[in-house]
Amino acid sequence: MKNIANVVHIGELIAVSKVFQLNPFRMVTLIEDGLMEVFQDKESFIDKYGNKDIYDELDDWCELNNGKVFTKPK
Repeated sequence: MKNIANVVHIGELIAVSKVFQLNPFRMVTLIEDGLMEVFQDKESFIDKYGNKDIYDELDDWCELNNGKVFTKPK
């Protein structure tokens, strides 16, 4: 299990949880289980998923103003 505190700040979790309509605890669980991904920048996200208008493999994704990208699983 990785230490989520080294990857995500609690304020980021709260902001994204409102967008994804998940509570922060559920988000931490999804991140720990590898079901929700956190990318440190958009370039890393694009390297994995490509630069598309629609990502069929994801339910949703969110880019924060600091550049981090969160993915929501289907």
